[in-house]
Formats: sequence, structure tokens, C-alpha cells
Amino acid sequence: MVHDKTLIIGLGNTILADDGVGIYAARAIAQQCTNMPGVDVVEASIGGVELLDLIRGYDRVILVDAIATKDEVPGKIYRLSLEDLGDPATFPSGPHFLDVRSATELGKRLGYPMPRTFQIYAVEIKDNTTFSETLTPDVEKAIPALVQQVMEYLREDE
Repeated sequence: MVHDKTLIIGLGNTILADDGVGIYAARAIAQQCTNMPGVDVVEASIGGVELLDLIRGYDRVILVDAIATKDEVPGKIYRLSLEDLGDPATFPSGPHFLDVRSATELGKRLGYPMPRTFQIYAVEIKDNTTFSETLTPDVEKAIPALVQQVMEYLREDE
């Protein structure tokens, strides 16, 4: 399947230690995507329904973020689909409570042009509560492999 428009979103907060991994990875990915037409890379600190404005109109979205399962070692990279996030919840009254999958479902219900494919790359983190602009060592070491995985996924359809 050829994707005409791809959006890569690096999610996170660069002043909360490992929570910034998605942003730092997106910056590295952006450097490698400079000559890839139809690929946009953005950084965001939003979630839920606020993502709708970013993702609508794209054929494919790749979300890069932090994850804290507490079951795995920091630096482990996950590749997930929307279906891996569980069933969409009933839509809560506050827009900030919508998760990514629920926001996507809401966009479809509203008739927005939504991505055909949605891939999530997440890095297991150790610390997202300390005010720091530095990643923990294991999470920082995961960035090159994360960037490589995203770039390989981008090139699958070329």
C-alpha cells in the first residue's frame, strides 16, 4: 500500500526526564526524513481529542512516545497498533481524557478523513516525574534503535 501523506508525531515533555523520549526521537527522525516527500514530523505535548487536528487528512500516522508498563526494563521498544490499546472507551465528558484510540474513533464518527494506518512506537521509561531535560541512560541508548525501526517501517512501502 502506498501512503501519500505520512505524519510522525513525537509525543512527550522534554522537562520531565524520560517523558521526552518521543520528542528527542522525532528530532532524530526528522533529520533523516528531509528528502522524503509526503512525510511530516511534528513534536507535540498533547493527547486525546487534541490529536485529531494533527492527524486528520494523513494516510498514515506514526506515533513515537514513552510508555511505563513497570513490567519491562527501561529502553525496551514496543511496536503497537491502535488495536493493542484495547477497546475504545465510552467518550468521557472532558476532552483531555480521550485516549488515542478513542480520539481516532471519534474522528471517524465525525466524518474526518482519518489515517488508514496508525503505528505506535513506544519506549519503556524509568522516570517521568523528575524535572530534568536529560533522559535516563537506558532510555537514551534506545533512541538510535527506535529511529532505525521507524525509518525501516517508513521504507516498507517504497
